[in-house]
Amino acid sequence: MKKHKSLLLILIIAVAILTFSLSACAKTQPAELTPEKAAFYKSWMSHLDDNTRIKNVAILGSHDSGISTTTSIIKDMTKTQDLTIAEQLNYGCRYFDIRVSKNKKGDLTIFHSIDTTGEKFTDIANGLVNFLKENPSEFLVLDFQHFNNESQLSVIDVINSSGLIDYAIKNNTTMSDLDFADSLTVQDMRGKAILIWGSNQANDSTYPYLFRRNNDKCTIENAVLDSLYLSEDNKKPSEKFIEETIPKYFEHIIATEKGLTVLQAQLTAKGLDNLKNLENSHNENMSKFIRSIGDNKIYLNAVNIIMRDFIGSDLEKTNSVLYLNVLKNNIKAVSTALFSNHTKN
Repeated sequence: MKKHKSLLLILIIAVAILTFSLSACAKTQPAELTPEKAAFYKSWMSHLDDNTRIKNVAILGSHDSGISTTTSIIKDMTKTQDLTIAEQLNYGCRYFDIRVSKNKKGDLTIFHSIDTTGEKFTDIANGLVNFLKENPSEFLVLDFQHFNNESQLSVIDVINSSGLIDYAIKNNTTMSDLDFADSLTVQDMRGKAILIWGSNQANDSTYPYLFRRNNDKCTIENAVLDSLYLSEDNKKPSEKFIEETIPKYFEHIIATEKGLTVLQAQLTAKGLDNLKNLENSHNENMSKFIRSIGDNKIYLNAVNIIMRDFIGSDLEKTNSVLYLNVLKNNIKAVSTALFSNHTKN
């Protein structure tokens, strides 16, 4: 009798977990875009002054960007985006956190933790090529943070075969990668992507289009992109994270004199938390903080890429970041009124 009760309890728990997983991470409809807003988001960089260095542009970034298509039973704990990378582009996102895994068949998919059922990397690469081809005013920051199962060379093969290589900025100068990236202007980058790389192929002269990123603790010298991540700090409740952790991140960003920087503005789950629920508890607070950056001249001058979860869930997630470019004087004079109209709160 006890055995039967135990089996019944296990079955009930299993069904409950499955039901929760399927319902909690069901894809929700993104924020509606009017034709005017869609056109603006697709070409917002066309309004940037050509002489602005890309390290000074406020850019909306996507955390664990390619995991929206996950079919994993644990997707409520791994899914950080509802939209594909191609769809996120339509909401003004221009930085993508790309983590590629390779299976035994050689297929490349996006992974987050143990979930390897994200978008196919070939689809991502083809989509990025199409976007840059159709939108020559824009540029992308593609941050290949992590690789699984030694996928690096296979990823490079797809970068070449998809034609993404033709849009990748290359350092064919005598400058160091850090100095080169630090000098890049919007005009230099229009219609191109900078490929940030999380392994040592970036140090090989064979690959002038790969630029070394720093590690989470930012201990690598001369890295082109810093994205400081203090995992335990990101597990704090939203208000404490903003009050206690964000200043730590800005302290590092301000001290980083050269290269690109990322503000990791998303929360990290403590355990088996549902990531969408976690973001829902944080989203409004974080967007309000981003708006407040305009009141802090030191933060405003330093801010570059701001990384968020669930791009497209609401327009304020995009607008709060893009409007910083008005305050940073990055917008062409002729475009300031239009840009402000689309992004001001």
